[in-house]
Amino acid sequence: MVKPTAFSRGALLASLAQATTAASTSRYTLTQVFNATNFFSEFTFFDQPDPTHGFVEYVDAPTANRLSLAGYSQNGVYLGVDHTNTTTTGRKSTRVTSNQAFTKGLFIADIAHMPASASSSCGLWPAYWMFGPDWPTSGEIDILEGVNTQKSNSITLHTAKGCEMANTGSLGSTKLANGNCEGNTGCGQTTSATNNYGAGFNDIGGGIYALEWTDDHIAVWFFPRNSNTCKSLAAASPSSVPNTSNFGTPLAKFVGNGSGNCSIPNHFKDHNIVFDTTFCGDWAGQVWGQDDTCKSLADTCEDWVGQNPEGFQEAYWLVNDIKVYQQVDQGPAAGQTDGGFGVQRKPDEERRRARSFEA
Repeated sequence: MVKPTAFSRGALLASLAQATTAASTSRYTLTQVFNATNFFSEFTFFDQPDPTHGFVEYVDAPTANRLSLAGYSQNGVYLGVDHTNTTTTGRKSTRVTSNQAFTKGLFIADIAHMPASASSSCGLWPAYWMFGPDWPTSGEIDILEGVNTQKSNSITLHTAKGCEMANTGSLGSTKLANGNCEGNTGCGQTTSATNNYGAGFNDIGGGIYALEWTDDHIAVWFFPRNSNTCKSLAAASPSSVPNTSNFGTPLAKFVGNGSGNCSIPNHFKDHNIVFDTTFCGDWAGQVWGQDDTCKSLADTCEDWVGQNPEGFQEAYWLVNDIKVYQQVDQGPAAGQTDGGFGVQRKPDEERRRARSFEA
């Protein structure tokens, strides 16, 4: 069982200053790095009721620190849940949102562990995702997500009416479940590898999820921990910029203009990065009765999650880092920008909970 150390409220890193600009021939430039040196200064804890109606109590930063639900472990960022106490009102958990919003770019997330257990992941609904304001108008990109005993990743887009996606260019084993990206259902692609999600992901030490978001497509790759690409990306210096043409076929690719019928710039913009772990709710809870393993444990998802805290010792994220690259000639996002790379800082009123991190 991982035991995190507390995070320091005064830990700050001027990542943009440290990031070396790539050579002019490179497509991307590194604009931000989130890791154990700056994560809790650059992300805000969400402590409001779960919008997806989960059996969860999201806690604020001081509570997460005091209860060891967030901190540092193995040189990474730990985001966990309460695995000690029974509850009738919702299991304590963490959800964090980046203070900066992004429009387009290449996002390289090195994740060593995700919330899942080899013995049982019943009741869990973890997600690494991005979303924009006025949901669903500005879109949502679910990069790594699933529920209960699901063994492979589900990659989904959500936005407003008028966006139909094709999956031209996706891995052959990945299937487009629905092309209409409107609303709660969204347009999803189901994958088949058992090492890209859940206990299988953790068994190999995780890996790197890469997201490329352009005007023409949104593509996701997964590189297992022992793969050459994962090793190369993890060891990359700030001046070494990834070339997505060397990544191979994406795990999932959503094509808007061309073979699809969706203007990506109109439907996806100003996204904040989110990590969360919720329980039951609109997805894990709704399909509880369809999962033979889970329904054999308890009549309802809430009963199992509330009365079996020991089942969630492995329900934590361990994030090594997230690197954000954007095109040098990419125009800035609307609103305040940082460096002209399409990075939008959230307004002060939206960042009010982040101030508790400042020394």
